[in-house]
Amino acid sequence: MNTILIYCRSKKNEPNAEQTACILSEQLQHLGLHIEISHQLNLPRLLLNSYQTVHFIIENLPLTINEAFYFSLCKAIGKSTLLSLLNSEKKLGKNLFDFMRPDAFSVSQINHLKLYRDLTGNKFILSAFPKPEGSSSKNKFTNQSLLIPLQNKIEESFDFEIDAPIYFDGRKLLKKMESSVLRKKWNELLVANKINSQHHLILSENKITQLIVEEQLAIVLADPNLEPTEFTNWLSQCMNKNNLIILNDFQATGFSNYWTSGHNCLVISAQNWIDHLNSSIKSLENSSDLISTSSTAAELFESKVNELSRLYAKLWQQKTSLLTSGSVKL
Repeated sequence: MNTILIYCRSKKNEPNAEQTACILSEQLQHLGLHIEISHQLNLPRLLLNSYQTVHFIIENLPLTINEAFYFSLCKAIGKSTLLSLLNSEKKLGKNLFDFMRPDAFSVSQINHLKLYRDLTGNKFILSAFPKPEGSSSKNKFTNQSLLIPLQNKIEESFDFEIDAPIYFDGRKLLKKMESSVLRKKWNELLVANKINSQHHLILSENKITQLIVEEQLAIVLADPNLEPTEFTNWLSQCMNKNNLIILNDFQATGFSNYWTSGHNCLVISAQNWIDHLNSSIKSLENSSDLISTSSTAAELFESKVNELSRLYAKLWQQKTSLLTSGSVKL
């Protein structure tokens, strides 16, 4: 039996990585694989246990010196190695990868592959796994209002030419400005007619949760500035409610078999996404085919887990073939 060790950092430090590791472990065990998860690596564990494959699932680089050492050690003692980077939107130097030389490397969405074009070996897509709350129900979606997270400033709300109720999630702005200052500025812009009277600034986490649970919202997550793990957090919170996810075409590559634009989501272009959203929003009102974004574990994960299982087997077969080759002196 192929035994796989999945390494991730602690939930306190990287909750999305641990969540992904746990869901992946559960799904792979359904396929008959033996999986272990660890937050720590040490030499006795790697030498005494018969792991064929070691898979690092990391939210953010850099790796620590200890992580890089044990990753390279795994490869040196004949184990196949994989490195999955969940937040992969930043271009990084190749020196670390030249040192570690993973057998396979993954990014969270397809456009990030170009940032690592110099890296040789198997490359694949692995986004963080969301954990939707509640049971999956295929309810017809009738658009009532939108929820849009603001990233850096209130003025981002000016760009949306949508004559419908919009709730702007301004919680990120609280890192730079007090809530009282933000509310005063918002009211001044309303009085000056810079902001549509149907648009509302939300700064309370409880209010955001209430809206997600009680309203039928089109939740706009298509902003390319949204980190991949932030996107995953939103999916975990919003799926299996009465909401419709609006995402961009690159984000959709994370679980490409699941997303069907115009049915269980709306996929818009990442390039000029606001213009595309403004022009596409009427399709939410006119479509009779839309259902709320909901999913069972099988619908969301099965294709990706099967793909990863085949990759594990392929890498181990390659490793075994090399070690048993007559041209190799051991």
